Amino acid sequence: MTAEDPRYGREVRRRMASLVGAGTLAPGPGVIAGRAGDREQGGEVELQLRIEGDRVAEARFRAFGCPHLIAAASWLTGQLVGASRGDLERWDWREAATALEVPPAKFGRLLTVQDAVRDAAGNWPGRAASTV
Repeated sequence: MTAEDPRYGREVRRRMASLVGAGTLAPGPGVIAGRAGDREQGGEVELQLRIEGDRVAEARFRAFGCPHLIAAASWLTGQLVGASRGDLERWDWREAATALEVPPAKFGRLLTVQDAVRDAAGNWPGRAASTV
């Protein structure tokens, strides 16, 4: 991808150049993870969140896939800081689609990001295990 690649909006190009939020958090109390997708299917997202009290204090990601998926995971790490478990449960991929000007053909990749967020919400500290 070049700095002027017309297939990607300005924010996607900026995020791919810096990959803000990329990496992992050291394991420890309050660190949870969420994962979705499959590399062999074209896209995977792993989120790690550090929870303090009832809010996300820090977020990191690892993503494998197209630039839109990777940029969305990067964008998301900034959006999740300060979020509650309920915020994660309600988060919708359309926010990233709008912010990053993602074309409709790539919306499916953003569902992978949403699934990772929902998986992390399910791993929130103190959340009761499912009885189903």
